[in-house]
Amino acid sequence: MPDVAPWPEPLALYLAVINAATFALLALDRWLCARRGTDEALSRVALTLLMFAGGAAGGTLAFLLLDRHTNKKNSAWHIFSLIALLGWVLVLVALYVAPLDSTALRAALGRDHTVLLACLGAASGVTFMAFVADKLIVLWNGRGHDVPRVPEIVLLLLALAGGAPGGLLAMLVARHKIRTTAFAAGLPMMLVLQAVVVAYLLQLGLA
Repeated sequence: MPDVAPWPEPLALYLAVINAATFALLALDRWLCARRGTDEALSRVALTLLMFAGGAAGGTLAFLLLDRHTNKKNSAWHIFSLIALLGWVLVLVALYVAPLDSTALRAALGRDHTVLLACLGAASGVTFMAFVADKLIVLWNGRGHDVPRVPEIVLLLLALAGGAPGGLLAMLVARHKIRTTAFAAGLPMMLVLQAVVVAYLLQLGLA
């Protein structure tokens, strides 16, 4: 009897289907928007939930191929796709590569982490200053000036690159971006992701 290829395990099959569906729906959304001259055809909330439900790779690929230009209107959508993608990468790593080990983490805490702390502190410091600078520009422009703002995508990427603690502190101190969904919801998610990444770096002895 000939060998039969094993059926994909449920999670792999689920991820394949949901990523294909997310890519197709985002492609349809971009096509409908181009025809109608609008910014949104299908519900962005629903499409974002699809990405967090597992379709992040399909969503990110669709953005890279069909919607690469990031602006104020779609920056939240783009950054949420990256957050979802990184979240699912960590889930798959935990399931199939190296589960988090509390014993190894406790042992790692006794080592010197000066370099890691310096990198995280620098990332948070730069992010904090960028947020505060943007807030000061807003106040300056409110007095009749016209100074270019720090683009939202720059603030979000700085936070994603390790500066989420500094970004959150700036939001609280400067009262900046606290009502903007990409920041109010996105930065706490980034903080959780960064905590998991740091835990893996400690566990694997890379920091």
